[in-house]
Amino acid sequence: MYKACLASLLISVLGSCAPPDENTTGHRRVSIGTNPVGTIYFVIGGGIAKLFTEELGLPTRAVPHAGASVYIPLLANGEITLGLNSSLDSALAYRGEAPYTAPLELRALARVFVIPYAFFVKAGSGIERLEDLRGKRVVVEMKGNVSLASLNWAILQTAGLGEDDIVPIAVGGIEQGVDAVTEGRADAAPIAMGIPLLRKAHAGIPGGVVVLSLGDQASDVQLVGRAPGSRSHVVEPSPEFVGLTGPTTVAAFDTYVTVGTALPSEEVELLVRTLHKHWDRLQKDYPALRGTSASDLAPATNPLPYAAGAVVYFKEAGLWSDANEAQQQSLAR
Repeated sequence: MYKACLASLLISVLGSCAPPDENTTGHRRVSIGTNPVGTIYFVIGGGIAKLFTEELGLPTRAVPHAGASVYIPLLANGEITLGLNSSLDSALAYRGEAPYTAPLELRALARVFVIPYAFFVKAGSGIERLEDLRGKRVVVEMKGNVSLASLNWAILQTAGLGEDDIVPIAVGGIEQGVDAVTEGRADAAPIAMGIPLLRKAHAGIPGGVVVLSLGDQASDVQLVGRAPGSRSHVVEPSPEFVGLTGPTTVAAFDTYVTVGTALPSEEVELLVRTLHKHWDRLQKDYPALRGTSASDLAPATNPLPYAAGAVVYFKEAGLWSDANEAQQQSLAR
């Protein structure tokens, strides 16, 4: 009865958060902002939307946008209900750093998966370490994602490489960067590891690809200083993570379900509860989520505060620690 009542309240409260849908009689749909169709964010956003629709009777859909910088402001002002955002974009938006012109009222609902991220090169290129990129053509700037450009420079900085040490190349996005390497227009490009795009390049390039470890100067403090929301992460060779010869330290960032501050705490609590209670179902359907356990939905490395309703549930579920509380207080404003 409690869940049914809250779901009914959610439908009435969230009606103003998304455009009307002609196939939903009498109600409006709840929207989850994501990156474009075909991206992992859109796929996962669709899975979460399906969960809320089926478990709560709450009509929900994933709504693709050109990029996070487009839909995060819509999320903050209540034009969409939820968002699926990287910790990088979330940190910039909450702090009001470029491309955002002022701090945005954004909150974390839950961390849903981790994305390892690194530069890759062609095998046989003679490039074996990040330091070997000195003087090389390197994809750094990504017009469609400012936060990734910040992380790219942070990674290069771990090898003592700055703007004068490489030949920087600008592309539209991740896919164009991969094309630049495979077609010989660049020597290295950054990639979100584990995605089909890298596995395709590995299979199509003679000898495959090599993923470069962070440089000798790497530290989490150094990464966060230039790319808030990032950290180091060790990955092992596997069919999913190609281009590795052994355990490799790369950069990583988290992906959060985010929410504005207008949604009442009890509604946020219900959404978090539903995610946590049915996490095994989502993991079964979406492999990208399998690296994050249900007990890891509330890490204490969040770059923006958790929503008040999320905190209520995490405490009830035993997922809230002293480290969580300290991080939450450090982010308060």
